[in-house]
Amino acid sequence: MPDNREPIRNGGFRDTTSWYTAVSSLWFANSFKWFIMFFLLAGQVENVVPGGEKNSWWGRIVMVGAIWAMIGPGLFGMLSDRCQSRFGRRRPFIAIGGALTGLSLIFLGLAGQVWMFFVGYLLVQISDDIAMGPYSAIVPEYIPEESRGRAAGIMGLLKLMAQFVAALCGVLLAKNIFGLYVVMAMLNVVCALWVFFTIKEEPFIRSIENTKFDLAHSVRNFWSPFRHTDFRWIWITSFLNAFGFYMILTYLRFYLSDRVLPPLRESGSIVPDFILKDPLVAAIVCAVIISISGGFAALMAGRWVNKIGRKKVVIGAGWLMFAALVPFALIPNYLVILALAVPFGMGYGAYISSDWALVSDVLGDDIEYGKNMGLWQMSVATPQVISGFLGTLLDFLNRQWAGQYYGYTAVFLIASFGFLFGSTLVKRIKGSS
Repeated sequence: MPDNREPIRNGGFRDTTSWYTAVSSLWFANSFKWFIMFFLLAGQVENVVPGGEKNSWWGRIVMVGAIWAMIGPGLFGMLSDRCQSRFGRRRPFIAIGGALTGLSLIFLGLAGQVWMFFVGYLLVQISDDIAMGPYSAIVPEYIPEESRGRAAGIMGLLKLMAQFVAALCGVLLAKNIFGLYVVMAMLNVVCALWVFFTIKEEPFIRSIENTKFDLAHSVRNFWSPFRHTDFRWIWITSFLNAFGFYMILTYLRFYLSDRVLPPLRESGSIVPDFILKDPLVAAIVCAVIISISGGFAALMAGRWVNKIGRKKVVIGAGWLMFAALVPFALIPNYLVILALAVPFGMGYGAYISSDWALVSDVLGDDIEYGKNMGLWQMSVATPQVISGFLGTLLDFLNRQWAGQYYGYTAVFLIASFGFLFGSTLVKRIKGSS
């Protein structure tokens, strides 16, 4: 992408594990929040909607938030590119977004009706985008290319460890839903402040030649990154991989409660009763295995991306996730699912570490990091719209095969091919190794 920038300060960059950890801490809070909230909110919805329609209603809620998220990160990223606050460009958005996210989570924790779930989820999504759109620009903006592999590895490790910690909190506070939302809110605020005081932005940075906001010009150029072939390909590959991930995450709890756990309860199993009786705990146990194996792979991938190249790691990770998901969809056995969580977690951990370094390379030296990274994040939000819509299809297919729940099989097989195609198409990207 073209270089049209004035020099940017290094944001206090230090090539140390402590600095990478501090800067990546908000990714920890973000991963913690979305991971546990998907499982929690799905259960809250199930408790208030008519039987047989839980996938449809839950999918609609996810879809509403995702529609906003298709523009939110890019919009707030663009505004941060032009921000001339004395606190810098990114930090005001991180602080405000972090605080509003905390308040939105408290509202959602108090929700008890469907309309409140819709409103609360949308408020969380908007607040999150205020912070995460500008925040996502930090890696390409302040971290040198030769250090991005290590930075992305630590970031990936923190995101997966967040899921592990979220799983533990989910087990310990399984009966205290509001308490879990309070933990999410506090963690989000604390990590936002940690990043705020770690990044050293110069005040009133004149990052763009014409700093006066021009609405018409901004609208015309909002989608400008898509003019570049590499950006289009990195967006498509990220979209396909996110599609596969959210198809699994959105409906995993219901898959376990409808198809996987009931046969085990009837026939007897070596699986402990506290898991068999609670789909939330069953899903969390699976997630813990994914997080542990993924965290190990994320650290390794942080080294591999600089040695063998970003694309090779992404391709290998995608094939590994595909290979694990096919039997996951076809064999509704909880012990098999737990075994498959290991290779899937390794693939997922390697992917999220290498993908971030890859997109940072593709963006190059373009000054509008905030907007461009926000538009790239749209590739993660857009699949949620589709996965939410497919909730209605899933319920329809399940009704066609009463008691068999083959709708889950169909949806998860589709997800597996998302990982396969997403990893294969990364070969088209030329602006990175």
